[in-house]
Amino acid sequence: MSILTYAEREGRSGRAAILGLMLAGCGAENGAEGDRGPDSAKESGTVLPTDGPYIQGELGGCFLPETDAGVEPMQVLGKGLELPAIRFSPPDGQDPSAVLVMLHQTDGDRCGWGDFATLAALQGVAGLSFDLCGYGDADCGIKDPDDPVPQVQAALSEVEKQWPDVPMVLVGASMGGSQTVRAVAAGVDVDGWVDLSGPSNWAGVDLASVADSISTPGLIAVAEDTDGPEEADAAQALAQATSSEFVPAEAGHGWELVVEEGRLTPLGQQILTYATS
Repeated sequence: MSILTYAEREGRSGRAAILGLMLAGCGAENGAEGDRGPDSAKESGTVLPTDGPYIQGELGGCFLPETDAGVEPMQVLGKGLELPAIRFSPPDGQDPSAVLVMLHQTDGDRCGWGDFATLAALQGVAGLSFDLCGYGDADCGIKDPDDPVPQVQAALSEVEKQWPDVPMVLVGASMGGSQTVRAVAAGVDVDGWVDLSGPSNWAGVDLASVADSISTPGLIAVAEDTDGPEEADAAQALAQATSSEFVPAEAGHGWELVVEEGRLTPLGQQILTYATS
């Protein structure tokens, strides 16, 4: 049977992809089967089913099946900011080895990170995704809604309350990737960062112009076949300028690069290794 991603089920356009697979008795997207502890996920490759039962309540519209990972709605609050968010926690109250703070792309919102964040949580890496200003149900009264810094700082403050002293890594897809670079260049306090297909220029900011302000090496990934040679060259130059690792992907855009057929891709797994190293 053919399984649709969250973005496609919501009728969004953009680059959301169809995750097609055949599994006995279940699909593959947002949840996990069998023994879903961190060790077994690494050994067997956790697959996320899409045929429910789904999490209800505030997250009902996210199409996130029930899972051993903790998946909870919450609010990221800051001065002039009320940003709906989702917290992804490891099973059974385990302490996370790292926390991913995730910035979404334009054809999605906090829900779009559900696949990746759930799989990460099942491997002991917690996550927080939230609606950026201008998207989803974000309520923003800040002067510049395109400025990622106050939004990211508010999210990091919430993470610090829940998991103090746990390494925090900022991860962004497409628009969120560019905003990740901008936030890190502006000095937000994170232990690492990942840019997945971030455009080389966003909200009038050329990412190359802020590269010198970044001291923490990150991961930058882009698929030339999807985003074109100019963007691939710009991403590689940004990686070199920031002493970051450049990962040339075969195809896909944004969060499509990290989950395929309900499993983490090699890049998705690489991000978890990077976050916990």
